[in-house]
Order: sequence, then C-alpha cells, then structure tokens
Amino acid sequence: MAGRRMILCALLCCGLVGCKAKSAGESKIPQQEVDRKNPMESNPASVAEGKRIYGATDCALCHGKDGDGKGVLAKDINMNLHDWRKPESLAHFTDGELSYLILKGKTRMPAYEGKESPEQIWLIVNYLRSIPASGNSPKS
Repeated sequence: MAGRRMILCALLCCGLVGCKAKSAGESKIPQQEVDRKNPMESNPASVAEGKRIYGATDCALCHGKDGDGKGVLAKDINMNLHDWRKPESLAHFTDGELSYLILKGKTRMPAYEGKESPEQIWLIVNYLRSIPASGNSPKS
C-alpha cells in the first residue's frame, strides 16, 4: 500500500516537473534576464559543485542523470525534453535564460527560487554548459 502511494505521489509530482524549454519570446523571459551574465566563474570546481546540486535536486528525475532528457519521470509521462549533451540544445539558451527558467520554473517544471540560492542555480548552469564538452555527447 505504501509503495502504491509513493508511486502515485511521484506521478503527481511528475505532473508538476519538467517541460520542453521554449525560446525566450515564448516563455516571456524579461530581456534583462536573457542578457544576464553568469557571475559564477566556470571552472572544474564550480562545474563539479553544479553537478552535485543537479544530482541532489529533482533535475535528474526528468532531465536524466547525464542530461540526456530521458529521466525516469520524463519517460513515465512522455515528456519531450532537450538533450543537454548536444551543443545545439544549449545554443538556443543564454546563461540568463537557463538561470531564469530554473529559478522561476515553467509549465510543469517547478521553480527552484527559495529552494536553491541564486549562486547554486548559476552553478547548475555551469554544469549544464559543461555536459557536451565532458565527452557525454551522444555518438552521431
């Protein structure tokens, strides 16, 4: 019985999590946020901390452990998420857009404002940017 409740709870939460990202115009991200620069230097330590935070939050449940967009919950409710391992997926977003989307959420993706600090969100952005360069890119 407890197992069924847990699965039901996960599916209900899943309805609130994850989405296919849209362009800035479709998401109505303020231009100042689109233009915002990442204040956190991207270096091995910040990328490692961003990866740790990504794994410690719910990100991987939908976006996949390695950012492939095929997390357990995304598969269960048939979400179509970007594969962050592909440079062209990240090319559609500025750092400011990624930070804003993580901070404010959208559609079924929850907002992490108040759950993670702005600095932690920028570290997640550093990690996302590092994924294609890490050798986790899919073989074409």
